[in-house]
Amino acid sequence: MTGVFNKKYCRSIFLFMGLINTLQNIFNSPKTGIEEGTERIESAEFKGKADIINLKIPSSVNYIGSEAFADCKNLEKLELDTAINSVKRKTFYNCKSLKEVNLAGEIKFIGASAFENCSSLEAINIPSPIVKLDDLSFAGCSNLKNITLSDSVQSIGKSTFKDCTSLEELEIPKTLIGLGQTAFYNCVNLKKIVLPASLTYLGHNPFFGCKNLKVESENESFIVEDDFLIDTKKKRCVTYFGTDKTSLIVPYGTKRTGDFLFKDNEKLEIIVLPNSTERIGKQTFNGCKALKAISMYNTVKRIDEKAFDNCPQLRKIYVPIGCKEKFKTLLDESLWDEIEETE
Repeated sequence: MTGVFNKKYCRSIFLFMGLINTLQNIFNSPKTGIEEGTERIESAEFKGKADIINLKIPSSVNYIGSEAFADCKNLEKLELDTAINSVKRKTFYNCKSLKEVNLAGEIKFIGASAFENCSSLEAINIPSPIVKLDDLSFAGCSNLKNITLSDSVQSIGKSTFKDCTSLEELEIPKTLIGLGQTAFYNCVNLKKIVLPASLTYLGHNPFFGCKNLKVESENESFIVEDDFLIDTKKKRCVTYFGTDKTSLIVPYGTKRTGDFLFKDNEKLEIIVLPNSTERIGKQTFNGCKALKAISMYNTVKRIDEKAFDNCPQLRKIYVPIGCKEKFKTLLDESLWDEIEETE
């Protein structure tokens, strides 16, 4: 009897231990999806969950709150096929292991910082009916090499692809209407962009820091001339692509130098603004450490904040005779001694 009892007891122990292991595997295994029938995922509901690796969100979901899956550091694959209208702010922010994203359904808007800092993401297809990519939506995706934009896309926001340093090629859809300020900030390996005829809005310096970029334009309102991208309607210099010149005359007809136009330029020593210039934009010359002299006309009516910050060698600001007091009202007091009247 004892031997039989021991065998039954051992068998029971093995069965019990097997059940424990099964339960542990269920509770400890990475989540692979949201249950079919789920309608809402609340804001920050799964934020920071380390056990989510493969995520499939079913079509029954009609609401996903902001930051719902932010900081899910082990999330690698995302399938999103839902009735939601938009991917909200920071929904997948800082998911640093995310490599594969499949977007489908009725999504029309990708929200601000939705995929920011998803640094493992290498490719993304933005399908129809997505209309807008909001500010910083793919910023910091440093391994992003391939982006496919459908013809439904009409707007790319501020700093949308900032620091996408692996991006080399991108075809802008013929439907694009607006391209935001610093949209491609520091995309240092981006080689070519063609601005479509459909474009009606161009933010300040959308190609700041794109050192290897060649821009072509099919748009009469935005032309490329003498290393400048120019907004002909607003008479605004939008971007400067030059890298080697030490002296420069800004194109005649310019009424405004765009924000950040020459920011951090390491070569420029002498700048001449034409007598059409009325406004110097925000941080236009900020960080131009080699800049020694600039010449301006009496037509200048406004100089925006930090226009000449971090210009340690700037010693001459040439203005017309009789205009020194006027320019004192426009320039920071630290630059008053550098103002010199000249014919």
